[in-house]
Amino acid sequence: MELDLLYALTNRSGEQSWHDVMLETRRHTEMADRLGFDRIWLGEHHFDVDGTDASPNPIMLATDLAARTERLRFGMAAVSLTLWHPLRVAEDLALLDHFSDGRLDVAFGRGILPIEVMNLNPDANRWNGADTSQEIFDEHLAIVRKIWTEDAFRWEGKRYTFPEPGTKFIHSPGAPMPEGWVDDDDNLLAFGMTPRPFQQPTPPLFAVTESMSGFVGAARKGLRPITWYPTGNVLTNLFENYRDEVAATTGVTPALGAGCGVLRLCCIAETDEEARRVAEPAIVEFFEFLCRVRGIGVWLDADEDPADPRFREMDPWDLLMERDHLMIGSPQSVIERMTRLTESHGIQHWLLQMGAPGIAAADVDRSLELFAAEVMPELRKLDASLRVAG
Repeated sequence: MELDLLYALTNRSGEQSWHDVMLETRRHTEMADRLGFDRIWLGEHHFDVDGTDASPNPIMLATDLAARTERLRFGMAAVSLTLWHPLRVAEDLALLDHFSDGRLDVAFGRGILPIEVMNLNPDANRWNGADTSQEIFDEHLAIVRKIWTEDAFRWEGKRYTFPEPGTKFIHSPGAPMPEGWVDDDDNLLAFGMTPRPFQQPTPPLFAVTESMSGFVGAARKGLRPITWYPTGNVLTNLFENYRDEVAATTGVTPALGAGCGVLRLCCIAETDEEARRVAEPAIVEFFEFLCRVRGIGVWLDADEDPADPRFREMDPWDLLMERDHLMIGSPQSVIERMTRLTESHGIQHWLLQMGAPGIAAADVDRSLELFAAEVMPELRKLDASLRVAG
């Protein structure tokens, strides 16, 4: 059972300085390390103006946090791969892997907000009906994996050719010539990166996705999927297709849910009533925001019609709670809900966002402490019992 945190740099009221937000992030990360969480995942978001998640460079942020922790792993969820030069992001992640002593996990995505994608790489437009974004993602991913693992790297694809034709290699006469890098006229034929990742051959790789094509593609590429909004039969269907595609690709059929991460909003308090009091304003605001951006269907199950007016008439808290989007309540309530979902969907990897935008830092502190003291031990025991039964 992997029990992780997803952490966002939030400042919904705008009353904090962003420097204080950074200091708060350090403190919560150190708490997570001390309390026994397995990972902390950091997203990549640009041009934040509403205080929801200001994290334009999770690689740089994780480098700072890794130096302040001992055992906590650092997940990138996700590096917006289409917005980076593939060689630069490969180098930066490799350095982070060394700075963290191999405590790095990497999830790649394509970028989800137009303000980010269209201003950093408009060629990666996801909203024009073309598959250019997916093509860019696939080529970047292949380049990153290849240069991480090859001494003499070369690439010829739709958008990149490495090395650039006609490049001369100016080589130090006192160092050995790398094999396969140059021809007799010192034209560069291949090159490599230094240093390669600490974890060999690569850090563990993940994909952030909600779609069937994303889950199937992750299985084919050897990536572990992480998903947020799918629930109920939608989630089961994604897991089943991922399992079947892993079996077709590798010849080994994993258990349902194996290798798949599920993200949920989480807040723990002494009672259900107190947890709701603390979290509901932030949760409702987030719900309404997502409905504007993605439509209410993102929260619904497979047999539910987004056009049905009763869903807009429902209390947002009740709608989300009934569909298992909220791991919020007393320790016992959250244990029961997470246990049920673990058993029904085979979930062995949880990502919990305890600092939803608008929840005060002190309430996040209490939630972290209560989860570690009361919920985490029960889930660890459940994991052990399921392994024995399996």
